[in-house]
Amino acid sequence: MTRRIALILLAGMVLLGPAFAPRIASGADADTGNSGGDASLSERNRAHWEQLSPAERDALRERWRAFRRLSSDERRAVVERYRRFRALDPDDQARIRLNFEAWRGMPPEQRLRLQQRSDALRRLPPQERRELLDRSPRFNRLPPAERQRLLNRLDRPPRR
Repeated sequence: MTRRIALILLAGMVLLGPAFAPRIASGADADTGNSGGDASLSERNRAHWEQLSPAERDALRERWRAFRRLSSDERRAVVERYRRFRALDPDDQARIRLNFEAWRGMPPEQRLRLQQRSDALRRLPPQERRELLDRSPRFNRLPPAERQRLLNRLDRPPRR
């Protein structure tokens, strides 16, 4: 459950952009991470905040509340994932956003099946994962550099 909340928060931060994550908690001055008084950051946040619709503001407030309910370790992990995401190339960020939108559009049953498959794949030893990928027609249609990038990821221990 906590992992799901963290992923939802991260997705919200990714979709709404860096100016909101996790800076704005309400329409008032909520620049909680800015005790040094960076006025330009606060002004940019306020300008972005004012451009949001009431529904977007409510959604962002709820994400902020959920973020604050996480333990400090979980909050650090969410922020670190967000920083890694922001450090990616724009093309990779766009791909992740596109995949997230596709995920969000799936019926809950389909999401559950995909999550179960992903979990099962993650539990396999790296060599078995590599063999599965090598047999995949979709994987074999990827450009060689992308195939190598995915194979290199298999050599790392799974995150959890």
